[in-house]
Amino acid sequence: MNNKMRCAEQMQQELQHFRCPLCGEAFTLVNEQRSLRCPNTHTFDIAKQGYVNLLTKAVHTHYDKQLFEARQRIIVGHKFFNPLVKSIVNAIDEQMGSDKVQQSTILDLGCGEGSHLAAICDALSQQTSKQITGCGIDLAKPGIQLAAKHYPNQIWFVGDLARPPYQKHSFQFLLNILSPSNYDAFDSLLEYGGSVIKVIPGEHYLQELRHAFYSTSRATYSNVETLRLFKEHYPESEMHHLHYTVELDKAGLSDLLYMTPLTWNIPESTRQTFLNQETAIITCDLLLLIGRRSNKS
Repeated sequence: MNNKMRCAEQMQQELQHFRCPLCGEAFTLVNEQRSLRCPNTHTFDIAKQGYVNLLTKAVHTHYDKQLFEARQRIIVGHKFFNPLVKSIVNAIDEQMGSDKVQQSTILDLGCGEGSHLAAICDALSQQTSKQITGCGIDLAKPGIQLAAKHYPNQIWFVGDLARPPYQKHSFQFLLNILSPSNYDAFDSLLEYGGSVIKVIPGEHYLQELRHAFYSTSRATYSNVETLRLFKEHYPESEMHHLHYTVELDKAGLSDLLYMTPLTWNIPESTRQTFLNQETAIITCDLLLLIGRRSNKS
């Protein structure tokens, strides 16, 4: 079964979760299961790679295919975020523990090339007896193309959270990993009693890059405002601090510099000076925020 057919089969099973981003109506599969169509005839084709592009106009971003390939190598090859993935899996597993429902739905908002979501879904499937349905959405088409290519067990959309293509209250868990928040979308998409798991940088996240490339005034990072907004929306939220280091070789350092916006405007000569190192110890300092939606409407 190719990725397009697998995508159609998965979408057929999960159609109750999706809706047209233009009018909000439910989708059906048409054209021999090659397209999603709503009653108002808004139609979106399943791409051969196994995803659906729900954008009605092109969106230009700095996030290109090379960036997402570097990001995938950092996550999968260099295992830079392994402790984070483990922490997220344990947090979800703990919250699912008392739930008798045999299926859990997880949506990754700003999923990039999908490596985090795929790893989390795979680990949960092995660690629990529940069926895990994972969906990922991102504005950047190159990221979703890679996600569909490498991780066909999840459902991938190119889309805008200002017009989420999901039915209200469809997901037990929302992931928002090092991505901007849309709290209106969170509230709309999350089941009552469900959880948002948001990951934000800590003060020392990638501090080696900040110290190498910026003056003292920009060498530190503050997450105070981001943290305040999250706690404002989820007053009973939990916070877990992850702080560890990873040794990266020259190839890993190159991938890290390519994937992070911290170095996008750095002169190439300065970047090359940093890359002259054979290895370097890089700090990963993250806050894992868990907010739970009330069981009441």
